[in-house]
Amino acid sequence: MGHNEDQHKYNLFYGWKENELKHISEVENGLKCGCKCAACNEKLVARNGGTKRVHHFAHYISAECKYGVQTSIHIAAKNILEKAKKIKIPGTSTFVYTEVEKVDDGFISHGEFHQVSEETYIPIESVVLEKKLYKYIPDVVIIYKGKKLVVEIAVTHFVGRKKLEKIRSAGISALEIDLSKIENDFRMEELEPLIIENLENKLWLYNKYSEKKMNEIQINTKKRIELKIKKEQKEKREIWYRNHYKPIVYRLIDAGYIVKQIENCPLKKREHNGQHYASVKVDCVDCSHFRREREEGKFIVCLYDYHKWIDEKRLKREKLTKMNKDIND
Repeated sequence: MGHNEDQHKYNLFYGWKENELKHISEVENGLKCGCKCAACNEKLVARNGGTKRVHHFAHYISAECKYGVQTSIHIAAKNILEKAKKIKIPGTSTFVYTEVEKVDDGFISHGEFHQVSEETYIPIESVVLEKKLYKYIPDVVIIYKGKKLVVEIAVTHFVGRKKLEKIRSAGISALEIDLSKIENDFRMEELEPLIIENLENKLWLYNKYSEKKMNEIQINTKKRIELKIKKEQKEKREIWYRNHYKPIVYRLIDAGYIVKQIENCPLKKREHNGQHYASVKVDCVDCSHFRREREEGKFIVCLYDYHKWIDEKRLKREKLTKMNKDIND
């Protein structure tokens, strides 16, 4: 059984006659079939008169054409699309990275899926077979709503990297339909649902319109994440600032004005009755340790203690560096 399958793997079951594909069962035996190879246009002979061999076409004089089966399926696909006047296309989605988490053995990427387009039927206005398009020849080109959709039919070979680059350079959406499991002796009725209805065997090679939307989603998601990070950082900073709050004291001075003061100013800006203080409006606003008022004028943020701690750490580090250098010298 395995030997027979391999023996007839490349048998040609369709011939080209009067601008139409003819199955081996539809024609007369021998040269009376009046068929040519759909790929190389050479004369075919129909071998369908016996009982010992599988009925098939053979090239009459020339060597067997390795593209005969593939071209026959391409023509069949074109005919089916023209007749159906529609095709079901798969939806598209994109994965957007939102976070990279560091773990013991590496990194874990987190993200979210976005549905870009839904599966749908598109109407077909016309179908063009193997016409050169931007430096390459696609299998089939569908015209719908004035736009082009390339359809690559994968029979023995799938679209490779170089062809994919040409498809993307052309800027025309392209869909690949996997028909690699179809038998050479296919019937139109079994091929039709695989081309028109089925989605499992369809793959977007390039989707011009979805790619544009995907880029927009990527950009918008990035902006949203950046805003979220900034908001979280601001909230964390505000929580940290609370450790450096100094209450504002409102005092009525002799002139009848109310002034805002900070008691126990570490810089000893002003003194009254032996107690140091600072005027928020005059002293704090221009101070390098000041970080605005908080909670509707109840507090200010004074980073004097924090900056002092940073300076002490720096001095200790410089001192340690100098000691190490003296030892090495």
